[in-house]
Amino acid sequence: MTIPGLVVGLVAFAVLDHAGLWAHRKFRLPWRRDEVGRPVSAIAVGELDVFFQGTHRNQQDQRSSSLIHRDEENDAAPPHTTIDLDAGTAVIRLPPTPA
Repeated sequence: MTIPGLVVGLVAFAVLDHAGLWAHRKFRLPWRRDEVGRPVSAIAVGELDVFFQGTHRNQQDQRSSSLIHRDEENDAAPPHTTIDLDAGTAVIRLPPTPA
């Protein structure tokens, strides 16, 4: 398949995906999932962009890995370090050593 053929195919797929999304909103089609995340056509166009510009692969990988990792400030573990700037004190607790 040639590059222009691939681009035309992806555009046709995006139009079909958008029409299916419109039909799902209007008629509630049982075989379509609800709208969660990016549409399939956006993922396909993103992969085409990666094909032409190899440095975008790092951005795609970073985006997918950031969706996996959770960002929690308090992870239910007791803090090992407490710094109180107003009082001018710092408390550092070493983790217990295995016996």
